[in-house]
Amino acid sequence: MKTAYSAAGFAPIRTAAGSWTIEEIRRMPLFGFQRLLGHELRIVEPELIVADLQTRPELLNSVGSIHGGVLMAFADCLGAMGALQHLVPNQRTATLESKTNFIGSACGDSISGRCTPVHIGRRTSVWNTIITDSDGRLLASITQTQMNLENAD
Repeated sequence: MKTAYSAAGFAPIRTAAGSWTIEEIRRMPLFGFQRLLGHELRIVEPELIVADLQTRPELLNSVGSIHGGVLMAFADCLGAMGALQHLVPNQRTATLESKTNFIGSACGDSISGRCTPVHIGRRTSVWNTIITDSDGRLLASITQTQMNLENAD
């Protein structure tokens, strides 16, 4: 039986449960939605993910600033990258909840995201991503909860 991604000629870089290495996470932006989003990782550590995203016309809203959904998706990717590093061998992670506070609008050439843990537990982790524009102005603060799912063997 083909899955949606195999039918489309896409193979995920990892399907096994458990903690991801920094090298595996660094490959994530090269595939799937993260490739489409186009962010570049600067720092990947267990308690800090920093990335940049160049603004492009397809990422803007109808008034010319970066679309709020782009900010949310960018933060979701970074929070998941943090959570992946803290899983035990039989776990996977998925976003359980995400809350975004939009503070300002961006019209510059790039944005940056800085993601740090608020809580790392056995069943959940909570991550906060601060997104700024190229001048360092705050654009959004996103807090997301990642749930850790146990694999049924």
